[in-house]
Amino acid sequence: MARRSVPARREDRVWSPIRRLWDLFDLRSDLDEIFDELMEAPFITRPLWSAGFPAVDIAETENEVVVKAEIPGIDPKNVEVNVTEDSVEIKGEVKDEWEEKDVGYCRKERYYGTFERSIALPAKVKQDEVKASYKDGILTISLPKVEPSKPKARKVEIEVEK
Repeated sequence: MARRSVPARREDRVWSPIRRLWDLFDLRSDLDEIFDELMEAPFITRPLWSAGFPAVDIAETENEVVVKAEIPGIDPKNVEVNVTEDSVEIKGEVKDEWEEKDVGYCRKERYYGTFERSIALPAKVKQDEVKASYKDGILTISLPKVEPSKPKARKVEIEVEK
């Protein structure tokens, strides 16, 4: 047998048609929102991936920062990498269309879209020496770190005031 919860406040124990009417409006609003999302989802056009694409791993060694981005199935010619001294931006476009003759289809899908991701780096890097490579769906970007400048000490003369 299910237990009924006891209301915490007195006004919750008093039946009110207005309060119940507002509860119904809230329920109706929530259900409308759910059905709108379900009906809209297959038909809307959004960027191909959200802000979390591509998935990246960032590793820092003593001499460099290495960023590995997963971009499987994307032609590296359609990917652009831009580097500043403290960030790297990966942009690209996917177009996947193909045609096969003499094949009967029940379903044929194409996908296309763009992606863009900016990644803050844990250290300043030398922009001119950055290298990128692509193998097996993984884009690897090697970013050599800027050598930390050693602060130079300068002797300051002390003036004696009279």
